[in-house]
Amino acid sequence: MIGNVYQTVCPGCNMGCGLYIREDDEGALAVDFMKSSPANLGKLCRFGMKLAHHYLKATSMVDGKEVSIEDAIKAASDKLKGTDVTMLGVGNTTNEESLAFSKIADTLGTAVNTGMGVYSELPTECHPTVGVGITLDDIESANRIALFVDPYVQYPLLVRRILAAKKNGASVVSVGWKDLHLADENRYIDPDLYESELGLDSESVIIADVHPNTDPGWVKRMLNLALKTQAKILFMKPFVNATGVDLLCKGTGQKGISEIMDGINEGSIKTLVTLNSDPIELMPNSDAAAETLKKLDNLVVISSRDSPVNKMADIVIATEPLCAKAGSFMNVEGLLLNNSGESTTGIDAMSTLSQDLGGEAMDYPNLHNNVLESIVQKYTKPKYKELACEVLDIGPVEEKGNLIYLFNPFMWFDEPDDNDFVMVNMNMVNKLGLGKGSMIALTSDAGTMNIRYRVEDMPDGLILTAKKLPVATGWTTIVSTEAV
Repeated sequence: MIGNVYQTVCPGCNMGCGLYIREDDEGALAVDFMKSSPANLGKLCRFGMKLAHHYLKATSMVDGKEVSIEDAIKAASDKLKGTDVTMLGVGNTTNEESLAFSKIADTLGTAVNTGMGVYSELPTECHPTVGVGITLDDIESANRIALFVDPYVQYPLLVRRILAAKKNGASVVSVGWKDLHLADENRYIDPDLYESELGLDSESVIIADVHPNTDPGWVKRMLNLALKTQAKILFMKPFVNATGVDLLCKGTGQKGISEIMDGINEGSIKTLVTLNSDPIELMPNSDAAAETLKKLDNLVVISSRDSPVNKMADIVIATEPLCAKAGSFMNVEGLLLNNSGESTTGIDAMSTLSQDLGGEAMDYPNLHNNVLESIVQKYTKPKYKELACEVLDIGPVEEKGNLIYLFNPFMWFDEPDDNDFVMVNMNMVNKLGLGKGSMIALTSDAGTMNIRYRVEDMPDGLILTAKKLPVATGWTTIVSTEAV
């Protein structure tokens, strides 16, 4: 940190894009480019440019009343003693805070769940390949790239790497519902044909992703494809430290976010403690998630930012903003990135909570040394055997309005902007009689809304959105449509 300028990493996804956060005398924040950053070479995506919106400072609260952080910690320890606790930390903070959170879990006799349920469905030997990917530079030297993500919507700075690869002679095949303009081929084929139809070999790279709602069967399919073709594979992830927190949590036996929400609804989970993780933001239906959280006896939030879950929590332990923290992150390629912040407020708070609960005291230097000793930084070639996979549904069940939410890793992606539209194909435009300036009315059990549209080449019956829409009741929602 130099003066009021922090050298930090964008928390939007796990690319690890370096940037500067500048704070003025009145506390207002601005984002500056950092050309020396190895992951993004100074570039920022449209989400990264809006990062300042993400830094809404949290306030320590008990039962809706503002309190000191010391009083919030005391109230939390009183709530958690002798209670069955479920803990959620998706990786939206430093390795050191994540490790401190894990030590509190040890004291409570539980484990930290990363919300990535896919790991508990995979054999242990697969975890290194899913957890730490190839380097971003490897993308640029590939001779063929198979895309199973939409980089424009989900991971925008991947586009730079892919275009660099094309300049070096690579060909790109995109596999999915929507045609991508940067791809040389766009394929919408049966998953059983991937190995024979995509033309992959040991000089190729597969780019897929894992997130809290990824189908484990889909990840197994990608792992098998890499194994059989000997292509390298990179699983993109949300959250700034998703790779680090997975390695610290050893990647096994973790509940997914949906499993946790089901447990709350069924009454098997009564107390939830979160670390910089907001289920309301993570679940596709925010209203339903909020209703679920109301069923908890105890909701304790440890957070550096104000987010919807803070307003529902019994206790909020507010820590310093992410950019101000001392600590490190691990990006998707296994690169350890250090924050320039020097504050240890969050670690000190968790140390006090740990001791109040009967656990050990913790400090930043020891936690940082433990992080350096604990996590892996090198890509691991596939050493697993072929995995059994169920048959996957890859398209709409019937030719009607299948509204599908394309996962977006950026927590602040729902800010109103010029991307507030759904994607449909020309057949739907003609069928509905949509003209210039028209909007589409979408109706589901959750209500009706009007929204702009953009025409894309994709199968009939699909309506794709990169935003959480109020008519959506899940990742896929059947809607009726009409022109307005």
